[in-house]
Amino acid sequence: MNYSKQKNNRILVVDDEVDVLDFLKIYLESLGWEVTTVSSTNDAFQKLKHHPYFLILTDIAMPDMDGYEFISKIKDHNYQSQMALMTGFGYNPKHTLVRIYKTIRYPCLFKPFNRAKVAETVQNAWNKYHEDLLPEQGSDLPGTKLNNQ
Repeated sequence: MNYSKQKNNRILVVDDEVDVLDFLKIYLESLGWEVTTVSSTNDAFQKLKHHPYFLILTDIAMPDMDGYEFISKIKDHNYQSQMALMTGFGYNPKHTLVRIYKTIRYPCLFKPFNRAKVAETVQNAWNKYHEDLLPEQGSDLPGTKLNNQ
């Protein structure tokens, strides 16, 4: 089952590293977001069957399916979520992901995380996801509050 686009403040984080999942859950929930974490893409698809998420934040290198293949399958299922990638290779301006950003069109967060960049990426995803929903539909969600602070 896939959902039509609905207002929500849910983020799905997919990574096979427990420390990454724990950090993002604690940090993003402290900003007011509702965060679900899973350690595999198979678990992610199970969660997506039950709830819409405005953002799916996925690691690139995972054992069951890489992030690119996962995003491709998300698109095939026509989920409306925004997406962002994560990588443990750290930021390097010569990194392939930086150079091909214009092709993939998804933001990429480099580990170790820059908290401000994580918050900015999530806020931008929330804004993009909700831009075509009526303003009053999204007025009670964290992204609106963050914009007004």
